[in-house]
Amino acid sequence: MPEATATATTASSTQPAASGRPPRRHPRNRGPARDPTAQDGTERPPRAQQPRRPPADPQAAGQVGEGDAKPNPNRRRRNNKKKPAASDAGSVNGQGESNAGSGTDGPRQQRSRKAQFGAKLTGSGNDAQSAGASSHAHAKYQAVTHPGATDLTNRLAQSLSTPPYPDCAICFNPLRPEQPTWSCSPSFEATACCWTSFHLKCLRAWALKSTKETREAFRARNDDSEGEWRCPGCQTKRHVVPQAYMCFCGAVNDPKPNRLSTPHSCGNPCSRKRLTCEHACPLPCHPGPCPPCVTTVQKPCFCNKTTLSFRCAHFATVPPPSMSCGSVCNKPLSCGKHRCEATCHAGNCEPCAELEYVQCYCGQTRKEVACGQGVSKSCVVGIGSDAVEWEGRFECDAICARPFLCGVHSCKRTCHPPSPLPIPCPMDPSIVTHCPCGKTILGRTRTKCTDPIPTCDSTCAKPLATCNHACSSPCHLGTCPPCNIPIAVPCRCGETTRYIACSERQRDLQDGVDVLCDKVCKTLRLCGRHECTRVCCPAHNLRPKGAKGKKKAQAAMDDALEGMEVAWHTCEFLCGKLLTCGLHQCEEPDHRGPCPPCLRSSFDEMMCKCGRTIIQPPIPCGTKIVCTYPCSEPPPPCGHPKTPHACHETGSCPPCPFLTAKACACGKATVPNIRCSQEKVSCGKACGKPMNCGYHLCERVCHGDECGECHAVCGKPRKHCLPARHPCTMPCHAPAACDESEPCQERVWASCECGRIQQPVLCGRSASSTAAGRDSQKLDCSQDCAIAKRNARLAEALGISPARTADKTAVTYSPELLQFAKANVKFLALVEKTFADFVASDKKSQVLPEMHESRRTFVISLAAIYRMDTALVDVEPHQSVQLVRRIDTRVPHPLLSQLAGPPPPPTPSRLVDMRASQKAAPAPLHRAGTPSSSSAKPGGAWASVVAATPSPAAPSPSTSTSRLTALPRSNSSSSVPRRSPAPPTTSWEDDV
Repeated sequence: MPEATATATTASSTQPAASGRPPRRHPRNRGPARDPTAQDGTERPPRAQQPRRPPADPQAAGQVGEGDAKPNPNRRRRNNKKKPAASDAGSVNGQGESNAGSGTDGPRQQRSRKAQFGAKLTGSGNDAQSAGASSHAHAKYQAVTHPGATDLTNRLAQSLSTPPYPDCAICFNPLRPEQPTWSCSPSFEATACCWTSFHLKCLRAWALKSTKETREAFRARNDDSEGEWRCPGCQTKRHVVPQAYMCFCGAVNDPKPNRLSTPHSCGNPCSRKRLTCEHACPLPCHPGPCPPCVTTVQKPCFCNKTTLSFRCAHFATVPPPSMSCGSVCNKPLSCGKHRCEATCHAGNCEPCAELEYVQCYCGQTRKEVACGQGVSKSCVVGIGSDAVEWEGRFECDAICARPFLCGVHSCKRTCHPPSPLPIPCPMDPSIVTHCPCGKTILGRTRTKCTDPIPTCDSTCAKPLATCNHACSSPCHLGTCPPCNIPIAVPCRCGETTRYIACSERQRDLQDGVDVLCDKVCKTLRLCGRHECTRVCCPAHNLRPKGAKGKKKAQAAMDDALEGMEVAWHTCEFLCGKLLTCGLHQCEEPDHRGPCPPCLRSSFDEMMCKCGRTIIQPPIPCGTKIVCTYPCSEPPPPCGHPKTPHACHETGSCPPCPFLTAKACACGKATVPNIRCSQEKVSCGKACGKPMNCGYHLCERVCHGDECGECHAVCGKPRKHCLPARHPCTMPCHAPAACDESEPCQERVWASCECGRIQQPVLCGRSASSTAAGRDSQKLDCSQDCAIAKRNARLAEALGISPARTADKTAVTYSPELLQFAKANVKFLALVEKTFADFVASDKKSQVLPEMHESRRTFVISLAAIYRMDTALVDVEPHQSVQLVRRIDTRVPHPLLSQLAGPPPPPTPSRLVDMRASQKAAPAPLHRAGTPSSSSAKPGGAWASVVAATPSPAAPSPSTSTSRLTALPRSNSSSSVPRRSPAPPTTSWEDDV
């Protein structure tokens, strides 16, 4: 129904109507009002009796206060001629008065056209007119006020009714009247709210996404809780996802309000329940909170003497209004004798503060207590005129001590109300008729109460109060002793059993003490990593024996542990593993399986380095921002274009990939095709710079740092090792002279006098060696030497030449072998060394590495000269040759390498003569005892000496004139230090 509280109508008929709603009619075309009753229930006066509203302030044009007169929007205009839409906007002037009854429409139309075209004249009168026109032009954006509404309610209704409409906090688009919305209001699951409105479509998508994510997070922590979502405005937790378009009060689904009602409302009275009272809201369906309840409520005061009247809303304030009437309470106190003298108050009255003297039940003690304290009991001693009566209020600690009827014994009980007459003695023979155990009748053995009570020879057998056993003591007077029957009690883990007295066990149960053994539990805890290590653990034997497999056994054990009250196998150590965020550690007890996700969050915005990608809070811990925009860093300083790549939060930009030419680290060459970002460039050659010693050169590969200390072998020729002049094997000690106090460790050939017998021995020469020591290296001739001398003399006498005999046994090589050997000298040396090692070993066969066909042909031909059988192994391209030993396998003479020519000259030494201008000539190896020129210059000058590599074959006895011959060194054949030899070639396919 149309609202009776509506005020001045706006000229909004020119705006398009909402979808599904009828177009608006101009107020002048509406009929008379059909509802003469206002919202508050009072009848409105007739139109003729309504007071005419005085002109309002131009600044408050279009707004009507709560006490102002309300113009009738249904008032019919005198001139029914239809006006254009532009003139309708000026139907209300700047003072809020209607011009419909003026009789002329010209001035009104002229003012509206001036306001439309912005016409303006100079002068004070024109200023006032333009101000009125401006107020008139914006009259359609003025809100419809709700009488009695709070400020928040008024603002929300105004913002939803007039453009510009408020924005949805999710999509930032305006909330138009024709769009379904949802308002954050109190509900059965959330009492806190922010009254913010959102698009229903946006909020449903927001809630569904949040509910799904929280449900998955709960399941990851083994929690079956349902998902929840938060209001984007107030972050209030909710579980129910909105599905229907409801009005503000929640009474109508898909509301269609009338023209005068607030958009998204049902137009009916608000049916929202108040949280503070049961009274209904007097406003129509509205956004925001309901106004405070103004209903008058009457309630009695605290003392129920006076009835007080308050507004219902006053009871919702903090603190609530006082319900005291101000008079004296006068309620009876708990003692029943006095009344409360305090002012009307809430709650129970205070206890009575009066004091009084009272007597105990036995009548022996009196004390002062508060009025009404204690339990009143009537106590009487005696009958008739001798009776003594008093009121007992408490129980003292004294013994009653009143005599029994016998006059000998007295009551042993504590303070209690006495009986009027003495009671019979409990030891009287008429009362005690059996022995203490009750099995034997006493008869006439006792005549008075002072006679002792005899006991029998039977067992007491009375049931004990602390256990189910019977007393095992003989018949006795008084209470039974503690139970001493031993019982079997298993320990806590059940592995051992102990026998303990029943009374001791009952005492342990009362104190909560368990029987423990000394066995330590070795079972793994629930974490699966740590042992239990508890003494006498109850969960020690929970592991089922029939379960096969670790998983099944552990699952059965977990089920058994769930039924125990105490979590015995729960791990007490913290997990400490790094969480998925990579920043924090797991703080839960050690557990199986993956750790839960990190629950820490940041409530600060996360922005990338370029500032174009922003993640809004809350941000889960460990979130890394990913920006898809290009990197905003400047290009590299080398001048090349920057490599296109995405924006990155950490790290530097990718290195420059362009190729350029750079100088190597040692500065000897310029290396082309090097990446521009590469810092260390090496030419691959040896450094070659002089070391600090001044004698050796740096053998490191091209480098840019210091060469460092010299750690090479000295290599200078020893002065006492003549004529071979063996090199010094000590570490570099330049410029100091070589210390030759230690014997030389080089090996030389020692021979007998005839030269037939040769044997390698240590050189042994030093600064302290003598000529006698050197002569001791000579070998003695054997009997075979004498036979050889005799044969030589016979051959000489008979004219037989030993050289021709040796030539007949020499091996002849084919021209093809000689040609291949001369072209592949290094490969030939490798083959001959392999064949010599095979002949010297005990192997029956040996498979050579794979090689090309030409090399296989050469190896097979040369193996035939060594008298070895060959066979091909495997197929191409991995085919190789297998050597098979024969009985007559031997090393031929001469070797093919001797006929093919000398090997290529060795690599010259990198040792530099820092004092001599020219290098010394190479010193050949000399026989011991033959004169040779020294390679060292007079005066002890530093010189570089390179010796030629001697033939591996032993010298012939016929040409030997010395008894000592220098042996070839394994690492160098020269008498001076050289570079370390390269490792032996392992692949026969390399160009050796």
